[in-house]
This record gives sequence, C-alpha cells and structure tokens, in this order.
Amino acid sequence: MRANQVLITVFLLTGIGAAGAADAVSPVGQHDFAASFLLRGGYDTNPEFSSGNGIGGSAFIGTETALVAGSKFDNATLGVAAEAGTVHYANPQATPTERGKVILRGSLGDDRLKLSSTTTIADVSSYNLRSSDVSHALKLEARIEQFKLFVTAEGGQSSLNQTNAIFQNFLPSPHRFIRGAIVPGASIVNGKAEVGVSVNLSRRRYHDEFDDFGYRRDNERVQPFVFAKYDGESFTAFGSVSRLYGKWHDVDFSDVDRLLFDASISWRAKPFKIDILATRRASETTFPISPITIDTVYSAKASWTIDPKWTLAASLGYADTEYLDSPFVARTLTYGVGVTRDLGNDLMFGIDLTRAQGTLISGARADALSVMSSLTKKFGAPARIAPPAHPLKLATAQ
Repeated sequence: MRANQVLITVFLLTGIGAAGAADAVSPVGQHDFAASFLLRGGYDTNPEFSSGNGIGGSAFIGTETALVAGSKFDNATLGVAAEAGTVHYANPQATPTERGKVILRGSLGDDRLKLSSTTTIADVSSYNLRSSDVSHALKLEARIEQFKLFVTAEGGQSSLNQTNAIFQNFLPSPHRFIRGAIVPGASIVNGKAEVGVSVNLSRRRYHDEFDDFGYRRDNERVQPFVFAKYDGESFTAFGSVSRLYGKWHDVDFSDVDRLLFDASISWRAKPFKIDILATRRASETTFPISPITIDTVYSAKASWTIDPKWTLAASLGYADTEYLDSPFVARTLTYGVGVTRDLGNDLMFGIDLTRAQGTLISGARADALSVMSSLTKKFGAPARIAPPAHPLKLATAQ
C-alpha cells in the first residue's frame, strides 16, 4: 500500500512528474514531443521504512524517465505519455523498486461533440507491493452553449499483492479482479470555470471466489460527485466532494458509507510557485479483515526562483491510511528542502534533503532521513515536461 501511495502522492504534490505529463497530452501543434531523464543517487537511513534499525541504511542509485508526445489532425488528436523509474540499493537486504506506466490517448470531434479514448498500463514492484493494472475508458461528451453532458465507460483488470503480517511476506498468489464502471454527468462551463455533478456506478469481480483468508471480495459501488474547476494562466484550482456507498458480498465486510474529497490549487507568480493538495480516496487492499482502505493525503510544495539559475524548494506532506472494519491506522509526516541549479542546455543539477516520520500499522514508530543529488536532462519542448519526481516517503507507513 505504501509504495502505491508514494507514486500517487509525489506526482500530485510536485505537479511535474510523468503522470502530470500524461494529463497534458492534448497537443496544440501538429506534432509535439518532450522528454526528461533523471539520474540520482544518495543515502537513505531507512529504505524500507521499518521500526528500529530495520535492515539498516543504504546508499542508492536510481533513474526516472518520462515522455509525452502527440499529434493533431484536423478534429482528431493522438497522444502518448510514458514513465519509468528504478531504485537500486547497495544494501543487499533492500529490495529494488521498479515501476512503469504508459498512457495512450486519442480523441475525435470538437467542443460540440467529442469521443475520447484512454488506455492505461501500469506496473509497480517494491519491497511491500506488487501490482499491475490495465484499463480502458471511452468518454462521450456533448456541449450546447454553456451546458455539457458526458458519459464515461471504463473497464479494467488488476493484480494486487502486498506484504502480510500473517505470512510474513507476500501472499502466495495475488488478488486478481476485473472492474467495470459507468460515469454519467453534466456541467456548466463559463469561461475558464466549470461546475458539475456526476455519479460513478461500478462493480468488481475477483478471479477467485474466496481469497487466502476465506473472504469474498466481490462488490458494487455507487459514488455521486459534485465538482468545480478553474483553469487560469497563473492560477488553477480543482475540487470535488463525493459520497462512496459500497456493498460487499461477504457478510464479514461492513457496507461502506464514506465522504471523500479531492482538491488542488496551483499558483504561479514568478519567481514563486505554490502547489497545495488535499485528497481522501478509497484504495484496494489485500489486508485480511478490511474491504478497502481510506487514504487521506495533505501536501504542499513551494519554490522560489532566486535568479534564472537557482531555485529553492520546500515540501510538507501528511498521509494516513485507515483500514476499514479494523482499528488499524498508519500515518506518515514528510518534509524536505531542495535546491536546483540550471546548468544550461536543458541540464539541471539538484540536491534534496527529506525527513519522514510515521507510525506503522503495528503502532511502532519509524523515521528516515534521505539525502540525494540528481542530474536531469530535458529534451524537446522544455515547457511541456519537467524533471520526473523522485519517490519520497510521503505515504502511509506499514
């Protein structure tokens, strides 16, 4: 669970990762391409974020790559975004982290009537998480003056395996399931602002009727949304509030009724940049007695470009994971500072110092200190993609 939250949180916190680049696949020119490659190394006092001394500290080396490309043909667009990252440790007891994601997007039509297609393939492997996911979504939207109607149909297949206290390792076999969802909605658009409502109707069916602990995890969910967004030149904001109602087929899993939210604010006024994030979402889990987890994340990042060559940055984040139908909660507080130097020719050097403190699901305390230096090279259009984010410990501890 922790590694998955790391990826999601870091990308949203920094706003410069490859996942952010994927959201930007909407080429305005005939052909667009941008990419970045980051080489980093440093030392982590607790690479697997465990209590006590754990496996001990370790030097590490890693890479992060990201690219975004797209083409526009009359009223059609095609785009691809990809990211990949690895971390390897000098300590032989530390498990390497490997991850990758590819997003393929296409659209046909204009603002009055548009059909969009998105295919996502993702894979993560770390010391406590092995997951893979393939999904495809089709979205049809129609606009009449300021009124917009839309409907999205999505299907996917996932595989999830997490370390478990009972087996003292990963499960003998991963949880595999398919999911389907229909999301109809409507909104009103006024200039750069949009306000709307939608509802997510979904179901999940697992490959095995019973998991390793004898639970049925098949479920149906209904999640109505209210959302609003604003997209200005120097200020962007998004917010949504939803209510998740879930019913599981196992009598030992309680029905879910939780309030969720998702909010982000970005402000750009040279030489300053500020990004603020607050989310509460439901996530899948293999934890024996919990149907899902409720993950809450708050984060903020600020940067100051002192001059065209030097930039200072600071970040602060808090995350917790609540395991439903159990008293278990895990929390992590992360804060850090960094400095980057523009070396010219789209080459950038950076140094980051990060501290993480948390409470594991067992109730034990854990902390870690990481120092890292990095070298980033950008290709193509620099404004379209920035250096990939590095995996801080901004996630709930386990």
